[in-house]
Amino acid sequence: MGKADVNVNIWLSEKNRFANLFNGVIYGGENVILPEDLEEVNPVSSVNVKNRVGKTKSMKKYRDIIMRWKNQATLVLLANEAQDKIHYAMPHKVMLYDGMDYETQIRNNWECFTEGQRQAKKTGQTLEHLTAGEYLSRFRRTDRLTPIISLVFYYGSEPWDGPVDLYDMFRLEGLEETERFSEDLQVILTMLKYRKDKDGLRNYVNENKQFFQKVDHETSQAMKAFLNMKQIPGETENEEEIINMCEAIQEMYDDGVRDGMKRGIQQGRDDLLKEKVKRKLQKQKSLEQIADELEEDVNVIRKIIKEVQ
Repeated sequence: MGKADVNVNIWLSEKNRFANLFNGVIYGGENVILPEDLEEVNPVSSVNVKNRVGKTKSMKKYRDIIMRWKNQATLVLLANEAQDKIHYAMPHKVMLYDGMDYETQIRNNWECFTEGQRQAKKTGQTLEHLTAGEYLSRFRRTDRLTPIISLVFYYGSEPWDGPVDLYDMFRLEGLEETERFSEDLQVILTMLKYRKDKDGLRNYVNENKQFFQKVDHETSQAMKAFLNMKQIPGETENEEEIINMCEAIQEMYDDGVRDGMKRGIQQGRDDLLKEKVKRKLQKQKSLEQIADELEEDVNVIRKIIKEVQ
């Protein structure tokens, strides 16, 4: 790690600043993560991996900053990696770090369990029975992991043009050339091109009504997953049933239109509130005065003031 990275990590590791960073990225600037709820965690993770011939190799990774966040309901690990240069394998690097941290949690859980079993045996207490699957996994059915949220803080001078998720690192050109495929596979893979274009999706379905009006149960469930549909109208558990997906797509389209109208109305309300806050600020009104006069929550007004100033 270079001197610049060290200085940046020291700067970001201050708890108020660390909380501010994650609140800005995850919660849109709301003060959900509080500095007093953060606790520094050992940034070192290690794991033993066996190769093909059974030889064990130890791997050790060092996080830049990792803190434990404990609020009233959840326990989460927040990790930050500082980068002054573009790392074109960053999603893989973060995935590896997260995986090793989860492996460490699993190992620590198992060690705590086995130590508890040893103490119970010494004192003559009843030992907990494990199933074959639990023993094989070294992870009990009731065990749970602490989730990890990893953030990359890039401060280089060049715009980031690297991948932001693992999908961006894959070579999937073959799936885009759907004419290579035939029958329903070709129709469905072509449909995937329109997942983010509801108008295009509706037009494509209408152009292929003969297929989409009579879809078997398995294909309808695959479409449901591909398009992130909550439900299919008239859906049952009857696997022999033929589904009219044209109606389902039209309903999804209509829902999207209604949601868009709602968002537009809400945006209009938000813009109006911002204008009112601006006028109050011009009159030198305080945060508390503005919130009281507009009958809004202080945190809402505080967020708007930050945006308009």
